[in-house]
Amino acid sequence: MDTRLEALSGSQGGVFAAHEALTAGLTRAYLHQALRARKLVRVRRGAYVHATVWQAASPDERYRLGCLAVARSRPGDALSHHAALAVLGLSLWGYDVGRIDLVTDTVQSVRRGSVWLHPDDGVAVASVADAACVSPARAVVRTALTMVQDCAVVAGDAALHRGLVTLADLMTEVAAISPHQGRGRAMEAVLLMDSRSESVGESRTRLALRRLGFQPDSQVVLRDSDGRFVARVDLVVDGVVLEFDGLVKYARQRDAEDGAPDPEEVVWLEKRREDAIRRLGHPVERVIWNELERPGLIGARVRSAKVLVTARVPRPA
Repeated sequence: MDTRLEALSGSQGGVFAAHEALTAGLTRAYLHQALRARKLVRVRRGAYVHATVWQAASPDERYRLGCLAVARSRPGDALSHHAALAVLGLSLWGYDVGRIDLVTDTVQSVRRGSVWLHPDDGVAVASVADAACVSPARAVVRTALTMVQDCAVVAGDAALHRGLVTLADLMTEVAAISPHQGRGRAMEAVLLMDSRSESVGESRTRLALRRLGFQPDSQVVLRDSDGRFVARVDLVVDGVVLEFDGLVKYARQRDAEDGAPDPEEVVWLEKRREDAIRRLGHPVERVIWNELERPGLIGARVRSAKVLVTARVPRPA
């Protein structure tokens, strides 16, 4: 590949726009040649990603790269909705990888292939990874209008947890949406968000429980009768402890006094931890990814475990 293009893409995280390549002295014919040689990936007209960077990326990272490339191809526009969330590095789930939203000087919202353009109503923007993005609060709330509810809540949980937004910020954005645009839908999503959630799986488990009529508490600290710390658990519902699987090693790190244990110790430490939780009177249930598609199963396990609860049901601090 031409050294000028290598330097351009390398300085921009592997993404660039056609107009940037032309400014660097390259030609459209060269770009077409590089595409045919599979040295470049074109995510949209005028928006490119270095093939090596693309091939090494996960599906989520490929979406982020595509958003950055499209943003570079449209100077003056700003990424919005879940495209902005991806560039901000917020957790996403259940989003449309074939859709990129931007605000621009259009009069009304319009779709152009994979790009959805929205009127620039004076929304504040900031530069993230050299791309203009709407605020995190705006992106979260607008995502609630275009994606499944879980997508907005998962991202909103992450934004609240990281301190990128406050509930007041989110409510201000909701108020800016008219009823016919979907204010009620956005409000419902915001009221389901929880700053204590620490992962996509935990957020989705909490949402599944709420839709089943339960009222789970997040990130509950459990102590013994003398007030000594026993564990911090993902969720407690009616006295039943639920942990989203896949977080065992992280739980050990946050609970251990002397740092993370060796991998061989994880299973043993987990058993000791669960035994200690059960001695407090809390049954322990684990939720895995594929069970999130069968929420009724989770609910049945919680109802079955409730009869084993002997502890005073904890309340969030």
